[in-house]
Amino acid sequence: MSLLPSLIYFCLLSVFTCASDTPIIGILTQEKYLVEKYLPENDKSFIVASYVKFLESAGARVIPIWIGQDRDYYERVVNYTNGILFPGGGTYFTEDNGYGVAAKQIYHLAIKSNTKGTYYPIFGICLGMQVLFFADVGNDIRIQRSLKYIAVALNFTEGHETSRLFSNAPRQILQILKSKNVTHNLHGFSITVEKLKDLNILGKWRILATNVGEDDKEFISAVEHKDYPIYGVQFHPEKNIYEFKENVGIPHTVDAIKSAQYFANFFVDECRKNNNTFPSEKIEKESLIYNFHPLYTGIQDSLYMQLYGFTKDDYRNHLLL
Repeated sequence: MSLLPSLIYFCLLSVFTCASDTPIIGILTQEKYLVEKYLPENDKSFIVASYVKFLESAGARVIPIWIGQDRDYYERVVNYTNGILFPGGGTYFTEDNGYGVAAKQIYHLAIKSNTKGTYYPIFGICLGMQVLFFADVGNDIRIQRSLKYIAVALNFTEGHETSRLFSNAPRQILQILKSKNVTHNLHGFSITVEKLKDLNILGKWRILATNVGEDDKEFISAVEHKDYPIYGVQFHPEKNIYEFKENVGIPHTVDAIKSAQYFANFFVDECRKNNNTFPSEKIEKESLIYNFHPLYTGIQDSLYMQLYGFTKDDYRNHLLL
């Protein structure tokens, strides 16, 4: 009996196992409006370093995803990586060649990939959760509803325990999330159930948790797509573990860390279900975040301990070609 088929199968299995065990996840960059004074003038976009650490803490590797690129580039992103994180921050969704436009393209490419049978997850945090709905609807449907510099417990909805996001969560984590002030909020806009009903898209989404803003009106805190592995949270789990600015309400208790780590572990595990690989080791290595160096901006009294800034030359030199 020939050993060749067995050897081929073993080699393929080794490649896929490696990809699954050590997923590569893209983080979308955004315009630097929010942090302009902390970055060099030549930097055109940025990523907050805590998002990188958040994914790395669960065993993933990270590549920055450039804004302002053509569809071919975003197709390569979705074909090469094992998932995408849309981070929080502050920018416009309708800016030409900006965060919203890029997120919309990636969102629809991810749905196309999932529809064809390739499991491709997306996770949105704060602004990143809001941009999921911009991508879905094509318009900015956010409501001006704030909750800033405060951590709260989640108000879980009925049926959350059967969701993909929470069905396998340890009982201790669910108890922490619903009874302790561990989810840190820092947002001026929100997505509401009423708006999804008005647009007749609530049927696509499973609302998992809500909270109440400074105006005592409800907003969505956790959500997942009913058909695809697309998730969003309005709060900031990455801040609990990696951001240390004082007097802004970030919880650093043991329970706050445990609950935050759950979301990192969950999403990276979702990305392990995807077996995409880069076309070559060279392209993979040249794309990873290790090629860039974060700046210590916490010393400048920034909200963020570290930031990655990117220039147009960085875009040209790391295009996943």
